[in-house]
Amino acid sequence: MKSLASFLALPGGDRRLLMRAVLMLILVRAALHLVPIVRLRDWTGRMRPGNNRPAGQIIWAVRAATRRVPGATCLSSALALQRMLSSNGHRSQVHIGVARVSSAFVAHAWLVYDGAVVIGEEEHESYTQLTAWDAGQRFGSAG
Repeated sequence: MKSLASFLALPGGDRRLLMRAVLMLILVRAALHLVPIVRLRDWTGRMRPGNNRPAGQIIWAVRAATRRVPGATCLSSALALQRMLSSNGHRSQVHIGVARVSSAFVAHAWLVYDGAVVIGEEEHESYTQLTAWDAGQRFGSAG
């Protein structure tokens, strides 16, 4: 009940942004199972001028949505945030790394905006980066 009261207390624009972030997270989670990663990377990083909402508001919304969407992962959160940032004209980088824990490898994703890790910041330093891509970078085949 407290979460609903907090949500309703938000200004209308923030409520709409938070709902867009929740929907984007759900969409990205589904796309991770249905769409080749190359196409997903292209889509999340496609730069276009949007309403130029401040990046801080977008980051807040995706971080808040991540805490509330069941099954949201570091990768789905990073991709959702990159999509929302790039569609508002903000550049970012998604990084994916691995670490060895006991006898297994674990993966982690994080998003860097303006030189700072804003999604997946917990322990990202302990992961060896495997790949990274910038918003606006094109992957996949030509044509």
